[in-house]
Amino acid sequence: MGGLRIAVLGPLRAWRGERELDTGPAQQRAVLAALALRCGRVAPSDELVQDVWGSDPPASAPVALRNHVSRLRAALETGSSAPEVLVSRAGGYALRLDDRALDIAEVERLSSEAEAARSRGDLEVAARLLTQAEGLWGGTALTGVPGDYAQRHRDRLSEYRLVLTEARLDLELQLGGHTRVVTDLTALADEHPLREGLRALQMVALYRCGRQGEALAGFATARRLLAEELGVDPGPDLVRLHQRILEADPTLSAPSRAASPLVGERAGAGGPASPAWAPPAQLPPDVPDFTGRREEVASVRDALVDGARRRSTAPVVCVIHGMGGVGKTALAVHAAHSVRDRFPDGQLYADLRGAGREAADPYEVQELFLRALGVAPGRIPLDRDERTALYRSWLADRGLFLLLDNAADVTQVSALLPGTSGCAVLVTSRTPLICLPATSRTALEPLSEGDARSLLERMVGADRCRREPQAAADLVHACGMLPLAVRIAGARLAARPRWSLSYLASRLGDRGRRLTELETGSLAVEQVFQLGYSALDADQARAFRLLAIPEVTDVSSAAAAALLRCELRAAEAILDDLAHAGLLEPGDPGHYRYHDLLRLFARHRTVETDAQEVRREALSRTAGFYLSGMAAALRAEWPHSRLPAAADQQEALGGPGLLDDSNAQEWVINELGAMLAVAGQIVDHPYRSLGAEDTRTLASLLVLLMPYTDLCLPWHVLGVLARKLLDAAERHGESIAAVFCCVVAAIACARTERHEEARALAHRACETPGPPQQLLPHRLVHVTGMVAAMRPGGLDEAVAHFRHGQALSHRIEDFGVAAQCSFGLVRAHLALDQPHEALEAARDALASCREAESPTGTALAHRALGEALAALGRHDEALEEYRAALDLCEVRGLRTQRAHTLLSCASALAGAGRPDQAGPFAERALAALAELGDTSGEQQARDLLDRTG
Repeated sequence: MGGLRIAVLGPLRAWRGERELDTGPAQQRAVLAALALRCGRVAPSDELVQDVWGSDPPASAPVALRNHVSRLRAALETGSSAPEVLVSRAGGYALRLDDRALDIAEVERLSSEAEAARSRGDLEVAARLLTQAEGLWGGTALTGVPGDYAQRHRDRLSEYRLVLTEARLDLELQLGGHTRVVTDLTALADEHPLREGLRALQMVALYRCGRQGEALAGFATARRLLAEELGVDPGPDLVRLHQRILEADPTLSAPSRAASPLVGERAGAGGPASPAWAPPAQLPPDVPDFTGRREEVASVRDALVDGARRRSTAPVVCVIHGMGGVGKTALAVHAAHSVRDRFPDGQLYADLRGAGREAADPYEVQELFLRALGVAPGRIPLDRDERTALYRSWLADRGLFLLLDNAADVTQVSALLPGTSGCAVLVTSRTPLICLPATSRTALEPLSEGDARSLLERMVGADRCRREPQAAADLVHACGMLPLAVRIAGARLAARPRWSLSYLASRLGDRGRRLTELETGSLAVEQVFQLGYSALDADQARAFRLLAIPEVTDVSSAAAAALLRCELRAAEAILDDLAHAGLLEPGDPGHYRYHDLLRLFARHRTVETDAQEVRREALSRTAGFYLSGMAAALRAEWPHSRLPAAADQQEALGGPGLLDDSNAQEWVINELGAMLAVAGQIVDHPYRSLGAEDTRTLASLLVLLMPYTDLCLPWHVLGVLARKLLDAAERHGESIAAVFCCVVAAIACARTERHEEARALAHRACETPGPPQQLLPHRLVHVTGMVAAMRPGGLDEAVAHFRHGQALSHRIEDFGVAAQCSFGLVRAHLALDQPHEALEAARDALASCREAESPTGTALAHRALGEALAALGRHDEALEEYRAALDLCEVRGLRTQRAHTLLSCASALAGAGRPDQAGPFAERALAALAELGDTSGEQQARDLLDRTG
């Protein structure tokens, strides 16, 4: 090509003969670099655009690329009519150069010749060739060339240069040149303190120079830095070398012209010299304080070992997946070391950098693995398909173990899989890599509390933890049992022996600074989370931030759709993407949850990124979603109910999807905790006042819970919320909301035996003026009756209220409230020992429920009939009613009503003198009530079991 030469090992430069050519401005140099580094391969235009302008290029990039190519041709070509150097091929471009026209190609040729010389024992020639190769560097590779593509190759070439330098210094040591290289080795070891190979060579050089103390100090420095930076100990090779120096091993002081075991196993006396190449042993050192995970380690080990034994043509592939910081790498390395003896041809390791934006190129990893297996750089094809074929050929029929850490996706891993059996691959990833043909998958979760405390004890000392057991528990809980967080806390305490555990626990107790506290040296929980977060697109990142605002245990797909204002399918896709990225944990179907520390991280990001009004609206939309859900649930169970206006409006906007009488109550049970958590968060928010709209929404939400008194509602919490909302309603002049709050507060006070306060609140609700269609007077009469019924001596008053409410409800044909008044009458008459009146009221309730077309009410009415009949001693008839109620409960999924009806059956059978039949019903009732958390019902079931014994 007429003497054309291009240099990339320094500033990008080009010459023709002795004349240096003008390579143009920065982007033009980036185009030239991208073409040169492909070494003659065709670069498609779209790839070049991405190489130069990144993943989001401007619309003008293709035109600019053609202009840069045109100007490069003007500089590189000799003036012939058709391009001969920079040619167009198949929708792209290629740079045609002579074999030695590119300096990196010359380096690879020299490196290959050096490896051949070393293999035949000619160490002087090998060292000289490597020195020539190093001399081709003119500074940092690709200096002045912009873009991520150039930076990736700059990093690769810097690593390549360091590998060549380390190999040349190793040869110099074997040739007896320790005095020449000791200064260089010391500088390099200090510059790359975590590179154990350089540290080993430095220690050998110092020892041979008679500086044994400095050699041992080098080991101490390495051990300290590895502990501080990575939380690990030096690898076995460096530990053995340290021991050999302590023992003044004579083989260290006698350089040989053949390769000698400087950092490996000690050679036997008089035995043959070690070969120039040894099977790779690239596994990172095992974690010395690895704790817990017994089942997971056993599962992974068994899968690797048993898979290797099985008769199959496919390789063993095991996947460990989980959120950032959960300990995937530690588990993988620990398991890998436990099986390394099963793979005599070596162990290969690569960090695929999948958690960030710049994942490792699997074809570059192939090259590194091939070189580790002894393939000379010059023999490794540049074409990806050819390289993959060579890679799989070298792995075929070998017993190799591959640890692929931090994988990004299936495509990246697939390129590195062996093509045949015999090898085993262990992959770690934040995603489960579902489409990867895996032998086993292990989903890794945070440690158990016991294992988390054991890890803390191993790091700071068992005695120190035993002196402060509560502080130790507080620490691991603040760390969310996340291994990385526990390690950071432990490392900080270990480095500060005067700190008490209580002191650090108090610092971590401040949620605003917790993530800042969980940082030491190069370890930081926030940094690990940031890697995953930075890889999200804009919609995913927004969802990750905003969904963390409601302080709920988990978030449903429907709630997410309401908060994000998107279709349900879009919300499901985003939630699935976030779970796939390890930023959410899948729970029950359609539900996802944050790890505590990830929620803190997300909330920090939303404060930094999203306007206060956006955050306020997100919380308000969540409250609106729960109100619409309650409206839909009540409508499903009592189809003709008259709902508050706010609930009607929210129901029209759409709720949690299709609720019917078979799943409405289940939805209320499952979402009750989240509803009250969001309500409390809005009411007690430190940075936002409680506005009129939120007051209306929350007051309506709480009042819609009142028909669900069988669900063991947290009355104290409801009472506190209602009181605070009542103050806000009066402040905003929201009279309807004030009535609703009085109703809820009155019932809550009655349930918690604050009867005079309950009576005053009920009276206040009835006296508050407002639109009749909103206040629904007959409902207020029913509430007054409920409050009276729970007050000692108030049953007669309750009966009067319930009868009045019943009459009002029938007059306006609100059969749902009529049924509720009838249920109140049943309970009151039974308490007054008036079973005949109770039976009449139960029949009224059944008729009203049928008119209201309410399956839930009908089940309750059959149970009320059974209780009245049982009180009359008509136990067989009572059991028939209970069976009818149970049938409805089973069909409609009414868990609470079923549990209490089972208890009623047991009580009726016991009353009928049939304890042998009562016992099984009581046992079923006990199990169902325990699942619901109904402690009062549980005690009744236990009492029945004791009586029927």
